[in-house]
Amino acid sequence: MNDNMNKGFDQVAAFQRLWTDSFANMASVWSQFSPGSPPSEEMRKMRGGMLKVLAETWDEYMRTPQFMEMMKGSLNGAIDLKRMARDGMNRVHEQFENPSKEDIDGVLMAIRHVERRLLDRLEGLDDRVANLDEKIDKVGQRIAKQEHAIEPRGQTSKNKAEKPAATTGAKHSPSI
Repeated sequence: MNDNMNKGFDQVAAFQRLWTDSFANMASVWSQFSPGSPPSEEMRKMRGGMLKVLAETWDEYMRTPQFMEMMKGSLNGAIDLKRMARDGMNRVHEQFENPSKEDIDGVLMAIRHVERRLLDRLEGLDDRVANLDEKIDKVGQRIAKQEHAIEPRGQTSKNKAEKPAATTGAKHSPSI
């Protein structure tokens, strides 16, 4: 691992040297001009050509396996550093007996699970209540139909019961 780190540092140093040399050369060329005396047309063409060559050089360099390997190593290092920092903070939380982010996430996940189950059960109860309401309405309609059917029969039997008592004139005596 130590060799890999040294190799990575060497690559970074080469990368840095390339940048500093490029900027130093460009600064020395352009330092002779001031805003009062802009460069001539030939100098502008030369500047455009230099920037084009510089862009192509950097594009080629960024596509080299060494640069890609260096970027991969730095990204992996950043991810490892983040993981180590998170693990260290979790250990600190454990030592102080404070809840960690993972603990809180676990509790929130459990609450969401319970909430989801309760909502599912409530939806099931809504369906059952709707079915019961329909059944109650149907039973109410049947009872209403039966009451309407019973009322005319009850009125005719009352009339029959009253007519014989009125015609015979017999009085009922209480039985002792």
